[in-house]
Amino acid sequence: MTREGKCDDRRQGRTTHCLEGCCSCSPCAPGSAVTGFLIAAALLALGVVGVRDALVDTGVITGSQWIPSAAAYVDGLAYQGWMLPAGIAAVVLGLWFVILGLKPRRKTANALVGVANTWIDPADVAAIASVRVESLAQVRSASSHATRRKLEVKASVTPDGAAAAESEIRAVLGDLAGSLSPSPRIKVRIQTGSLS
Repeated sequence: MTREGKCDDRRQGRTTHCLEGCCSCSPCAPGSAVTGFLIAAALLALGVVGVRDALVDTGVITGSQWIPSAAAYVDGLAYQGWMLPAGIAAVVLGLWFVILGLKPRRKTANALVGVANTWIDPADVAAIASVRVESLAQVRSASSHATRRKLEVKASVTPDGAAAAESEIRAVLGDLAGSLSPSPRIKVRIQTGSLS
């Protein structure tokens, strides 16, 4: 594909065999990343409140303690109409957090066939496709766009090479797509003028 070599994967703490433009893990965040951050921030805020109350209790700072006041307020509450919907909403929110925690993270990159735990971003696939197509003798210029499932290439070719250009381009792109999982569908657009 491109130059083979070694890359220092600092996120994994080890050196992995990879291809230039690739990484050793799928570049996407897990589904629970945002909720995990929010829960961590809430626990940190609760810890700050606890430290403040401890300072108030020891006389380091003046004021009233917040945690005992909140506990006394909750303990004195009687049933009100809003409590049932709030309880249902809390259960639904908790189930949503559980589902997010168990949900597999969304894949945004293609795996390289035959190279364990190595992924390549669709933007890099498009760049490689353009370079490979432009290396063909009949091609003047090329532009590419790729997703995980589709690879589209627009190529400007010489008039005398237009007949054979598409089959050669598809052969080059087929080799590229065959090295990816999932293998993207290939779409080729040929024109004899320069690309706009």
